[in-house]
Amino acid sequence: MLVADTFEQLHCRLRTVNVDVPERSKGRTQDHVEIYSVVRLLGSLPFKLDDFPLAIEKRERPDFLLTLAKSRIGIEHTEAIPENTAKEAFLRSQGHGPDLHFTRPASLTEARKSRSALMAEIEADKPSPGWVGDSVERSWAEAMAHFIGKKVEVAGREGFTLFDENWLLVYDNWPGAALQHQKAVPILLSHLHIKSPWSTFSRVFILDESVLLELCQTGCSFHAVNHCVP
Repeated sequence: MLVADTFEQLHCRLRTVNVDVPERSKGRTQDHVEIYSVVRLLGSLPFKLDDFPLAIEKRERPDFLLTLAKSRIGIEHTEAIPENTAKEAFLRSQGHGPDLHFTRPASLTEARKSRSALMAEIEADKPSPGWVGDSVERSWAEAMAHFIGKKVEVAGREGFTLFDENWLLVYDNWPGAALQHQKAVPILLSHLHIKSPWSTFSRVFILDESVLLELCQTGCSFHAVNHCVP
């Protein structure tokens, strides 16, 4: 995808490989989302002088290979979104329902809904039961732990290549209202203590439109998202 000898080159070239992600009904592919996410990951991290030269390569299992001056890092990507929410977004992008609408809480155990059931909900546009207390943070933490755990399983299967270091990048599309990371991250870390992804992924990144959350076995840190646009 790109090679950069300096930090300045990296940020210039990230803009050239950046992608606009189409709506779900208008040609969006998994590659769109993966490249969108990794561009923002690389654009938001504070690389060191001795990390260069740097190269990023698109591949499969894992989805990217990041080559630094002294190490190779596999980056696996996943999108955290409920299946029903993704289907609903597809239908809305086709023009169904009002432009402004209510967002409903999601659950990992929610049953799969048919197109007709989702269409009926979209057209009715009724308010949801809403979020109470710390339910937004608990739902988010459970969801992130679930998607992280699934990728730990994938990385343990035959055909998945592990490198000097291995990262997981989660594109966060989980529905929620005014998520408070300060409350949510400790809940997530308690889930990850049980699932223990750190023997597979030394770092887990969770990306939304404004925050890149970096998790490792010893704690977490936050980075402002650089969208790498001119």
